[in-house]
Amino acid sequence: MGNLLAYRDLLVRAGVPATFFLQTKYYRDFQDEGFFNDRTLAALDALVEAGMEIASHSVSHSDMYASVPLGDGTEQYPLYQPRVKSLGDTRGATVLGELRVSRFLLEQLTGGQVVSFRPGYLATPPRLPEALAASGYRFSSSATAGNLTTHLPFRTNAQRMYSSETSVFEFPIAVEDEIPPIMDQRVEEAVELAEKLARYGASFVMLLHPNEVDHKYGFLEQILPRLKPIAWFGTLKQYGSWWAARDKVELDVQQQDGGVELKVKAPEPIKGLAFELPEDLRPYPDSVMQRLPDGRWLINEVPAGTMTNSLGK
Repeated sequence: MGNLLAYRDLLVRAGVPATFFLQTKYYRDFQDEGFFNDRTLAALDALVEAGMEIASHSVSHSDMYASVPLGDGTEQYPLYQPRVKSLGDTRGATVLGELRVSRFLLEQLTGGQVVSFRPGYLATPPRLPEALAASGYRFSSSATAGNLTTHLPFRTNAQRMYSSETSVFEFPIAVEDEIPPIMDQRVEEAVELAEKLARYGASFVMLLHPNEVDHKYGFLEQILPRLKPIAWFGTLKQYGSWWAARDKVELDVQQQDGGVELKVKAPEPIKGLAFELPEDLRPYPDSVMQRLPDGRWLINEVPAGTMTNSLGK
């Protein structure tokens, strides 16, 4: 918690917003003291004032989170009292308790809405997707791209199976800070990965624990200016809101007077929606669609409702 403002200052200087996943630990146990207290209020306020997103990193940060009971949804502060006794021994924790109580505390102290979550140890219970949805979360960044075999965000499925989707979107982690070598020795490798992902518009999520201001800080300090020319930066909430709106867009194509009519139906407004068109089709000169350097076509502002665009050869 003591290093949060150093990272905030670096991000502010770079003009980059970020998501701070905060653990709401209000008791002492095997792992640490109860550091979520009145001393953290100033740090929380400073992060919010700087435009950073406040998100949940659970209450207990248990290494057993993937196997604790689901809970019944009545868990509340201060009666919810999980304890990590040792590695592999967590008592009193539930999946819903970690979600509900941490979100409640963060929202009470910041006055904002908490919609993003990341569990400690990236431990993901089988029913995490629907538990997130039931607890009011919209976005999760809880697993690495290597384990998920994709760098693209996706809508999660109930029980991580195949029969039904939830309203929660997962954003895979591309780079994390706990594998060797140390972070500031991996800058070139990370930039190379980012350049590959930029070719098809994938997301590049960086996970850094602010437990020190050394090689992790140095990594961020070096990589941000390298990524600025090729990347858009935003919080998980900002990107997630855009991605969720994009997911709702429907397209309809019809032949019309020798050309093609493209109807774009959006339940909510969305900015920056890009399209790939067949090589033999182009928008008419009066179209709002603009050509991008990569050959795609962009609509800067898509209003809620149905927008019609005429295409011709």
